[in-house]
Amino acid sequence: MSNQILIRPEYKHENSAIYSRHLPTIRQLQYFLAVCEEGNFRKAASRLGISQPPLSMQIKELEEKLQTILLIRNTRYVLLTEQGKMFRDLAQNWLENLSKTITNVNKQPIDKVTLGITKILGFNFIPLLRNFTTHFQQQIDILQQDYSSKELIAEFTKKNIDLVIVSDYKNNNKQVNSLLVYQEPLVLALPEHHPASSQERIDLNTVVDLPLYCCKRYQNPDLYEKLIRVMSHLSKPIAMQPKLPNFLTMLMEIAMGRGMLLLPQSMAQAHIQGAVYKKLTLEYEKQLALDMHLLWHQSNDDNPTIKSMIEFLQKNRTETEYIE
Repeated sequence: MSNQILIRPEYKHENSAIYSRHLPTIRQLQYFLAVCEEGNFRKAASRLGISQPPLSMQIKELEEKLQTILLIRNTRYVLLTEQGKMFRDLAQNWLENLSKTITNVNKQPIDKVTLGITKILGFNFIPLLRNFTTHFQQQIDILQQDYSSKELIAEFTKKNIDLVIVSDYKNNNKQVNSLLVYQEPLVLALPEHHPASSQERIDLNTVVDLPLYCCKRYQNPDLYEKLIRVMSHLSKPIAMQPKLPNFLTMLMEIAMGRGMLLLPQSMAQAHIQGAVYKKLTLEYEKQLALDMHLLWHQSNDDNPTIKSMIEFLQKNRTETEYIE
């Protein structure tokens, strides 16, 4: 006989208020408590791994739902109103009880682990990662949202994710283990009519006349620093211009001769007439390669599923001349 429980009509909750859209969300409660504990919006945003504007927006929506003022803020600190102090204690109690309830409900060990892979990679086009996810498809829940490496690390730090594959990770957390599993080469998208497009591999000195679409330093500090180091040794500086929001729009601009773009090889799948992808010379390819790291919590060192995954990647990771 099945262990499933039939929910009978007599269990229907008659209080429709619990389904009201005007109730605070769990995220709003968490954001509010973080501001209370830090006493500062900037510090609270940093702790939560988000920027300050969405934090302020969520607190504003929370106050609108409650129809009261919880916080009095200025540029340096925040003060709790009397209603804010009362609500802080209640919210703390609600979340603690919810956390205990989840722990009690989820007593049985979970076989699956959650994996997040940075959105800068087209991991389906990388044989190692494609084989990895296929081999462990019964044990992995892959995070489907598009997260940057920074966002993934924030979720991983809060232990919302078991494993992440991110770029250029600096291991400064003693409770986290990391393994260099893959180095993704960058390729150059440039106009087909440019003289350098006839080269099998591009020497960046031959394209200094084209502006380069580039990320901001804060968006990808490691890649930005690598680019600056490489360009400091070129025969002539390359003009840098901000990346456009839409990738296909950038490709069309490149096809018309208005710039060029360095991008991960696995992401060079879209094709626009007039734009071509070219590999860099081995020297530049090595200098600009993206180091992809697998991260897992030391507390999961004894998890047999995670141990098997680490062993698989150690055995099958791409053996390029870059990985030592």
